[in-house]
Amino acid sequence: MSHRTPPTMSLGVRETAEKAVRSGMRHILFARRDEEQARAIDEYLKGLDPAPSPFLMNGELSAAAGRGRKLFEEPVVGCATCHPAPLFTDLKMHAVATGRNAKLREPEFDTPTLVESWRTAPYLHDGSAVTLREVLTTRNPNDRHGGTSHLTAEEVDDLAAYVLSL
Repeated sequence: MSHRTPPTMSLGVRETAEKAVRSGMRHILFARRDEEQARAIDEYLKGLDPAPSPFLMNGELSAAAGRGRKLFEEPVVGCATCHPAPLFTDLKMHAVATGRNAKLREPEFDTPTLVESWRTAPYLHDGSAVTLREVLTTRNPNDRHGGTSHLTAEEVDDLAAYVLSL
């Protein structure tokens, strides 16, 4: 999905996935590859399709995920504002009150796609939320990750079930 959802990395330090591939080869693999190899990696990654969520029931949303989808799309909850279908990201940077140093300007983070969230825990840029429930509750200061503070525990679980089904 990274090739379809720029920028890459939580702070958006790479404008495109292509730049991230080349930086990864150089700074993570400590390898110098020619441009042809880098393009081949790009094409391979672009050809990958998201894996279906194991939380789907015969390819369909569970009852809980169906209820969660309605909540996700409600303007008062607001999830779809920053995570609109079909990419489930608005491709923008947002300050969401999860920066570590309160004395400095609050950092902005790339709005991640929610596609395949079921396989990307722990959550948030720093891995501080072990579960999606934590993202929606204890790691959601002032409802900056969606207006969830008014939801019941069951509604939070339904919302998490929907996101895990993507």
